Amino acid sequence: MIRGLTVFRAIVAGLALTAAVLPRFANAQELTDADKALIQKIQEAGGQAMPLAKNDARLTVAFHLADKEVTDETLAILKDAANVCTLNLRGTKITDAGLAHVATLKGLTRLHLEKTAVTDAGLAHLTGLPALEYLNVYETKVTDAGLAHLAGVKSLKRLFVWQTTVSEAGEETLKAALPGIEIVPDFKKDREREITEATRGAEDAAKQVEELAAMIDAQGKAVAEATAASEAAAKEHADAQGKLDAANKELETANAAKGEADKALAALKADPNSPADAVKAAEEKVAAAQKTVETATAAVEPLKKPAEEKKAAADAAKKKADEATAKATELKTKSDEAVKKAAELKTKAEELQKKAAGA
Repeated sequence: MIRGLTVFRAIVAGLALTAAVLPRFANAQELTDADKALIQKIQEAGGQAMPLAKNDARLTVAFHLADKEVTDETLAILKDAANVCTLNLRGTKITDAGLAHVATLKGLTRLHLEKTAVTDAGLAHLTGLPALEYLNVYETKVTDAGLAHLAGVKSLKRLFVWQTTVSEAGEETLKAALPGIEIVPDFKKDREREITEATRGAEDAAKQVEELAAMIDAQGKAVAEATAASEAAAKEHADAQGKLDAANKELETANAAKGEADKALAALKADPNSPADAVKAAEEKVAAAQKTVETATAAVEPLKKPAEEKKAAADAAKKKADEATAKATELKTKSDEAVKKAAELKTKAEELQKKAAGA
């Protein structure tokens, strides 16, 4: 009985607690009159303001697209506005003095100060922001001294310092104070990555040099073989063409002799006083010359096709040899480039490592 009563009382207490919390939770999802008034003032100043999300009434405020000049005085309207969670002042006319007003925004999580006149002194105003997670000071006059002010902002997770005079030493000091913070650019990480990439690149290039050397050796053998084959094919073509040329010369000689015999016979026949024996002898000579021409012609025909085939084979072999030589030249050029690249990357990696050792 006592145990049952205890459980009942616990349930009642829980219901009472829920009833007390629910109104506050509901209010957190809706804009208050003060929030609405602040939004109105921001819009009148040329800025924009709206709830962070449908179910989150915290305000995101932006002046980077304002149609009016935004100065330190403009920021006075934000003083003590605890419901502002993001603020974009990129490219505005604010100075270090204006950040005194920003220092009162205890709910601020993101702050954009890119391309403003903010300096190290301005960052000193941010040390009291308990929820600040993101800060962008791109293209400002912030230095390592400014980063020292941020060492106490334990909530800070991301910091952008592009085109400032912040150094690697300044970043490393802040990283020691705020473990886990992401700084962009991170000079140390970027340098280490650059060393790794250069070292790996040098190793890859050296490996490529070795591979190309092996390919050049193999291609040299291919060139030698192709050249030898081309020379052999050229010799075979020369031999075949020589035989054809010789046969053609014999045919030419036979045709010339036949022509002379025909001419002599015609002269004898044209003279009515030519002896019959002389005419008969001339006719026999023409017949013999004709037989010689026919024999020479028969000798030429079988030699034409082999000569053509040997010529085609010689041309193909020469083309293959030329292609092999061209590829060898290409590989040599690639090898020279790879050797140069490997040397450059090795030098770069050594210089970066030397610089890192002295940092």
